[in-house]
Amino acid sequence: MSYSLLDDPLFRVRGVNDTVTGASLPEVLHTLAQHNVTGFEALQPHQHQPWYSFLVQLAAMATVRTAGPAMPDAVRGWHTALRALSDGTEAWHLVTPDVTQPAFMQPPIPEGHLAEANYKDDIPTPDQLDVLITSKNHDVKTQRITQPAVEHWIYALITLQTMEGFLGRGNYGIVRMNGGFGNRPLVGLAPDLSWGRRFRRDVQVLLDARHSLLNRYRTDGHALLWTVPWDGAKDSAIPLDQCDPYVIEICRRIRFTQHDDGALTCWRANTKGQRLHTEDDLNGITGDPWTPIDKEDAKALTLGGSGFTYDRLQDIFFGGNYERPPALRFQEDEAESMYLVARALVRGQGKTEGLHYRVVPVPADISKRFLQKKTVRERLAKRAKARVEQAAAVRRRVLYPAIGALFTGRRDERPDSDQLAPWLSAFDQAVDDRFFEVLWASVAMDETEALHAWQALLYEEARVQFDDAQDHAPRSSTRYWRARSTAQSIFYGAARTHLPGAFDDETAATSTT
Repeated sequence: MSYSLLDDPLFRVRGVNDTVTGASLPEVLHTLAQHNVTGFEALQPHQHQPWYSFLVQLAAMATVRTAGPAMPDAVRGWHTALRALSDGTEAWHLVTPDVTQPAFMQPPIPEGHLAEANYKDDIPTPDQLDVLITSKNHDVKTQRITQPAVEHWIYALITLQTMEGFLGRGNYGIVRMNGGFGNRPLVGLAPDLSWGRRFRRDVQVLLDARHSLLNRYRTDGHALLWTVPWDGAKDSAIPLDQCDPYVIEICRRIRFTQHDDGALTCWRANTKGQRLHTEDDLNGITGDPWTPIDKEDAKALTLGGSGFTYDRLQDIFFGGNYERPPALRFQEDEAESMYLVARALVRGQGKTEGLHYRVVPVPADISKRFLQKKTVRERLAKRAKARVEQAAAVRRRVLYPAIGALFTGRRDERPDSDQLAPWLSAFDQAVDDRFFEVLWASVAMDETEALHAWQALLYEEARVQFDDAQDHAPRSSTRYWRARSTAQSIFYGAARTHLPGAFDDETAATSTT
């Protein structure tokens, strides 16, 4: 057996003193628990989420099953806890020659041989194993890691096995997403953006939330799916209710072999169904601690290509149309400044629609309000929702018709929406950039003052885009003045109708310029 995650320093870890050292998996977990990690050298941006989720889930299961109520306080304790999860060490080696035994993230092969199980060695590099799909060979190159270290393979393997969706017949995905073309988002709170404090907080969140999931899972259920033999048949799927609440999934049959010179070869085989069996109407609702749930449609959030926009994020944060996941709920001792962290790799059909990552600072007074009466939270949520609706109204009823008139010269003629898109998108982005900052600042204001200040901001941002459109929009010289006059009449008239607070309170109107 080769490359033991339990014993070999396979991971290059950057510490708080900016030094890089090799570490085994137990050493990684111990160092994280001591707040002494600032980064992982070979980890790519789109691999942060799967690696972080893997570490937190693993630590939570190891703690509750073997270490008691608190995380182990030494490397040896982590080593013992991880070994107990797998009933041996084979499952922690990247290469285990006996294919009837597990290897890391690689289930045992009941057929006994790679050839008999129809495995193919057609994955030459870690980025070919990974979930990142590029339709063209630019932006992120394919097969770029030509001399990979073991850690490159490990990160790619974890990303594939815990984040991948459906990629055609024989290539099925995980259950922690809504459908084969969905994605697995991560939305939560963090006391700061360091690896260590986030890790300790979320492990505790998982430990505290575990009891609420035991009616759907087993306390002694499968914890590491790669320790269970898998022949790929449809009827060999493991029922989800036979698993631990934080079971670490695998979705593909993968196996590594090693040449005499130490080089690794990655093999894969198709399957006839998913590794986990779930009900058809599960829709990704698995109790994942970072996934918001759509209340109305009863399904896990699938983030779109537009990412975590302010309207979507406030809806999640305040629990409007979404049930907030455990990681997004304030804990009793968190009356301090926090960060709202949201991340997702959006999958498309045959392409990747972006790695979306957003961090929103949450001031201490907002944290305190969330820990106070429910009515306080509801009042702030109502204000946030109203602001989203007002911004949409300005975009649709003020900017759209006004800039449209610059192109058509008429009030009653609909413009080509694509022509208006640059200015409408710029308005959306300007509101997005300031939404949460201004919302937090409004907490100390009464309703009237807060309304006027928000409408003043919308008016100023809309006016910036309208003025820019007047200067740069294509126009016909024969009807230039008519179009400009009509557009100005529409803009200022509609602004006074929909944003009266921006004009009634001159102080509010000038305070945002």
